[in-house]
Amino acid sequence: MTISNLTTNLNSGANPGSKQASASAQVSVSATGKVSTTAGGARSTSGVEVSISSNATAAYQAAMSAATAPTAAQLKTYSQQQVAALPLSQFKALGGAQVAAITPAAIKGLTAEQIGALSPPQVAALTSAQLAALSKAQVPKISPAMISSLTRAQLAALTPTAFSGMTIPQLTAITSLQGATLKSSQLVYLSQQQQAALQSKLVSAANMGNLFQTMAAQK
Repeated sequence: MTISNLTTNLNSGANPGSKQASASAQVSVSATGKVSTTAGGARSTSGVEVSISSNATAAYQAAMSAATAPTAAQLKTYSQQQVAALPLSQFKALGGAQVAAITPAAIKGLTAEQIGALSPPQVAALTSAQLAALSKAQVPKISPAMISSLTRAQLAALTPTAFSGMTIPQLTAITSLQGATLKSSQLVYLSQQQQAALQSKLVSAANMGNLFQTMAAQK
């Protein structure tokens, strides 16, 4: 059974007082909940047809992703494989509480695409235990902008091996306040090029010398 001949125009994507955007999409929803979206003016003879602006289409799709995303309680039970299998649209829709619910063991399953899509609220929600579980291969996928938004406690949670995966743009993005709290153990495995990118972020020349001397002794 389907619902037919219902057309709704949504102008939420347009500015107040402006004309509806010419670009439109058509969304058909059957009684079973199946949703299909097409661009242009083709009209279906069944289903619910919604003609909306492109911005409203994006908002609609985001809402659908949020509605189907796993809950915090469900994410607590997820394995690495289940986390890795999360569609990117659902991953982007996760709130801070949902991200924080992923166990450190399961956080190892985050893919490069998922890590690169982390939003500021999601990064802020990452726990020290989760960050400590990230691998050397995962850390370089964090955007430089998100690196600079990490708290000092979050940055300090990265293991020396994981920290050595930092790219030059990431190290350059580290702020002086963040650099002041870096542990010498985190710098042990940095290359000379990485050290050079980080030098200006350390508190002082004296402190910088002490840190790198400690690093040399630990190698």
